[in-house]
Amino acid sequence: MSTREAWELLVRRDDLTESETRVPVLGELRPGEVRLALEKFGLTANNVTYAKFGDGVNAPFWNAFPGPAGFGRVPLWSFVRVTESRNADIPVGARFFGYVPMTSEHIVHAEATPRGFRDTAPQRAFLHPWYVTFQRADEPDGLDDYRALMRPVFPASFNLAGLVEQQIALGAKSMVVTSASCKTAIGMVDELRERGAGIAALAVTSARNKAFVERLGVYDEVLTYDAIGSAPVTAPAVLVDFTGAASILGAVYEHFAPSLLSGVLIGLTHPDPADQAPPGLPDPQPAFFFTPAVEDQAIAAEGEDAYFARYLAAETRFLRRMASWLTIRPGQGPADLAEAFLRQVIGKQPPNEGRVLTP
Repeated sequence: MSTREAWELLVRRDDLTESETRVPVLGELRPGEVRLALEKFGLTANNVTYAKFGDGVNAPFWNAFPGPAGFGRVPLWSFVRVTESRNADIPVGARFFGYVPMTSEHIVHAEATPRGFRDTAPQRAFLHPWYVTFQRADEPDGLDDYRALMRPVFPASFNLAGLVEQQIALGAKSMVVTSASCKTAIGMVDELRERGAGIAALAVTSARNKAFVERLGVYDEVLTYDAIGSAPVTAPAVLVDFTGAASILGAVYEHFAPSLLSGVLIGLTHPDPADQAPPGLPDPQPAFFFTPAVEDQAIAAEGEDAYFARYLAAETRFLRRMASWLTIRPGQGPADLAEAFLRQVIGKQPPNEGRVLTP
């Protein structure tokens, strides 16, 4: 059993700016269980989305790791190390990457898989298998911090690039990308350039992030949200929306709808439940993009080994490039985690900085 001081960070469900650090009750392992010490994790807008939409009907994220009355355990993705095992298939010292609560250590009833293991807790059975599968992980290298930050979201970048390629085959000449400063969007456009897709990319971003997006050099044109009405676009175009905001989508459709071949909704970088995309947008109706399901389709089509070989090569390429424009800001312990989460909640996290923390 771990001898380091245990902690967990609980967030108020009715006010995400408030949190408390508590000492968790750590029980003895039962047969089949493993104790996981969180080792390193990144924090992004994804974590805020889990919290803001934690009571949703389709994905009640608060139910994944239930908290005491009034509080929730926000999910995050972390490298973990097995510190104790009562599972013959999972040895002490092994390293994995998976979905865990904001805590220093976590107990999982595990079922071994070819690439790691699966969390079989009944309370998480409602989640897609993507969220309960722990991937075997290599020992840390020079890209480890960037991997901790991007491993939860680069699968979306990678598979969105595949979707855009399909739209190119149907005639798409350009794409409009909202919240273009977010890391998932940058990863998608970078991957399309790597594949030589040959589609023009129009970035839409906030005024404060415009200079950063321009410096990246991956978009063909960059404009701010208030300039949407004057922006040219080459038809037919694909819209990839990362904001999830009704106000932004309405403005984009008002100007670009006649030129659109298709629209895709992915992510919630503007996670305001009062400003979510309403029905009634003009055609083409945007479709929701759920990365785990799309990844399942890709694996079924080409085989698991071939898919992950392509994915890991693409992820490594992107992380090497990312190191030239993203600064990792480290942190340690629950106080730093609380501060990092608060900055995400109030929208104060700069796009050229990534928060990577250790317990």
